[in-house]
Amino acid sequence: MGKLHRLNENAYGITGLFHLSNMGVNAGFIVTKNSIIHIDAGMTVADGKSLLVQSSKEAKKENLFLILTHHHSDHIFGMRVFKEAGAKVIAHENVRKFLSHRTLPLLRNSLTTYKPFIVRLMVRKLSYAKENAEEILGDVKLFLPDETFTEGTSLQIDGDNLLLLYTPGHVPSEISVYHPKSKTLFAGDTVYEGMPLNTKFGGQKEWRLWIQSLEKLDELDIEMIVPGHGRICGRDEIQRNITYLEDLLNQR
Repeated sequence: MGKLHRLNENAYGITGLFHLSNMGVNAGFIVTKNSIIHIDAGMTVADGKSLLVQSSKEAKKENLFLILTHHHSDHIFGMRVFKEAGAKVIAHENVRKFLSHRTLPLLRNSLTTYKPFIVRLMVRKLSYAKENAEEILGDVKLFLPDETFTEGTSLQIDGDNLLLLYTPGHVPSEISVYHPKSKTLFAGDTVYEGMPLNTKFGGQKEWRLWIQSLEKLDELDIEMIVPGHGRICGRDEIQRNITYLEDLLNQR
């Protein structure tokens, strides 16, 4: 279900949502005058429902938004709950490209093949029973984003400003969301707290790009970071992530 953290008067983090490796997944939301802006949707339909319930307890607002930090299942599989509640989904253009088609299986739509792929992974590599895997994930339904962008952009909602920063490295669809008013960074998988970074989706080129993304984040006035995984932390974790990647590159 996840643990709710009130970071300031209108920014919230949720930690410890379901993850296959038991390291937890994080999400968050921001409350403005007339809107609730969620960042990431969790890996299960149940967690998506939990996120929406928690935000609605904090505020009743007319408009709902969902920003996806990237396309991985642990951050998007709860999205149907938000779409069915009328949310506008915003993500990097590479999220749309991933969900539109894949090379394997050839040109089949990830909107319908992504959940079966994850279920097979859970069965083959993690020893889940197929029925249990299906039940845990829930009745996943994926949608293409309603709005996309390619480079960084800003989002003005009810007079509040959000910076959607393109921070590739982990994957090409990765973004981080910075809320200047609360000095909070919702980093997605650009930042990992207290654990090794998941670098299996790239090589040296991507790791160098990841360092550049982290250096860009390090220039912001940040008081709190909601990482994709781990505990809510301070800006010092950015440098730890940079050092981890530099050490990895030096070993090659």
